[in-house]
Amino acid sequence: MRTNLKYFLTAVVGRLTNNTVQFFFMSRLSSCPHEPKLPRAFLVFIFSLATVTLSLSKSIAQTASPPPITRILFLVDASSSMMVSWGNEPRMNVAKRILGEIIDTLKRKPNIELGLRVYGSQSIASLNDCYDTKLLVPFGNDNAGIIKESLKNLAPMGITPISMSMEKAATDFPKDVNARNILILITDGAESCDTDPCAVSLALQKNGVFLRPFIIGLNADNSIVANLQCMGAFYNAQDPQGFKMAMQQILNAALNPTYIQVNLLDINNIPSETDAVMTFYDNRSGAIRYNYTHTLNYKGISDTVNLDPVSAYNLVVQTTPPVELKDIELAPKSINKVNMPAPQGFLFIKLQGKTINNNINGKIKCLVKQSDKYGTVTVQEINSSQKLICGKYDLEFLTLPRTRLNNIDISQSKTTTIEIPTPGVLSIQKTVPGYGGILWLNGTNWQKIYSLNEFGGNETIALQPGTYKIIFRSKMTKKTTDTKEQLINITAGGTASAKF
Repeated sequence: MRTNLKYFLTAVVGRLTNNTVQFFFMSRLSSCPHEPKLPRAFLVFIFSLATVTLSLSKSIAQTASPPPITRILFLVDASSSMMVSWGNEPRMNVAKRILGEIIDTLKRKPNIELGLRVYGSQSIASLNDCYDTKLLVPFGNDNAGIIKESLKNLAPMGITPISMSMEKAATDFPKDVNARNILILITDGAESCDTDPCAVSLALQKNGVFLRPFIIGLNADNSIVANLQCMGAFYNAQDPQGFKMAMQQILNAALNPTYIQVNLLDINNIPSETDAVMTFYDNRSGAIRYNYTHTLNYKGISDTVNLDPVSAYNLVVQTTPPVELKDIELAPKSINKVNMPAPQGFLFIKLQGKTINNNINGKIKCLVKQSDKYGTVTVQEINSSQKLICGKYDLEFLTLPRTRLNNIDISQSKTTTIEIPTPGVLSIQKTVPGYGGILWLNGTNWQKIYSLNEFGGNETIALQPGTYKIIFRSKMTKKTTDTKEQLINITAGGTASAKF
């Protein structure tokens, strides 16, 4: 028995092929003089289980999506100001040395491709060349050595055309919808040309060229910070050690998984609400990044989901009406907890009595509006329940005439039931085409609520209980005094008729 089980475990753990497993088990079914026999039914069951398990494993391995490629483009300032001393050496030397160290750590990581673009390295500053930008090393595998060698030969010369460099960088990234494109700008100066780098950065983000870029200022003064921090996530390194720390923080944020736990709070600030769709927008580009349906796990705790930590987010929880939280920044390598008030109750609407015409009355809709705000938040059908954020609502039923109820209270986890009178049904028979309408007695005033079909035929109309007049004049007559009218009383669920 032990020998058979040992062979079975070896087959499964070793991920043998189905044919190998089949051969093993079929051999166990035959007699063996040296080992005790296992029951035939038991071996058949284990064989079937192993075959299914291996098939599923193979299927999962074939369908699992590979992790996305992360492409990091280093955009390095090679303007003449990079020769200014920073500590005991020029800024350019510091940037080369530390960037080289960072690249050494990245070359060992899977699913990462690197690229290098520079600006200010081809024309002297006096030429004011706003097109002085160049892709030195395109994206590729195992190109860390090439990037380090290109940095070694880099000599600062010109100005700082940041906007043009970013526009050109848009073509550096291969077209790959599944890749994560990241740009890291290293600079000691502000934009030299008459362009707006923040507007360019935002446009490229909206077009999905790259995620929110990282900008490292090398001991930047206040004017440079003001010029560049609107481009993306800005770090101002005061010294070489600060530059190295900024690079490490950026890579930590860009390359490590980060999670968010959204707690939907009820009226008592308990995270008990759930099952709402959550839409995460990039807070700069406005693009939808993720859609998830909120879930409480088996312990009743809000489930966590993975988000890309490079972006900041605006979260819209699609309750009725929606609730929103803006500018969510994520701490990398952690579970970020977000609390959002979303207390909800239920609104149930129905007719007070039975109806004789479900086809007509089933078409009644109710416009649900927040009492203190403009606009309809949802349209609800008769005999249905709707989950709503707690508060006051105005209801407008699309009956004839309209039925309006104001300041209806929706309370936490409770169902508010609203009943309206069941409509009656009016049948109008017209033997000739003509003009006319239906007037409703609203208090002491007669108010038109419906226009008759001028082409003749019969009309069936659902009306709320009340007193009405049907006004009609044939198309065949040209006398106003030939107008006819009939007084009709409509009861809840009843019928009435008029003939012309």
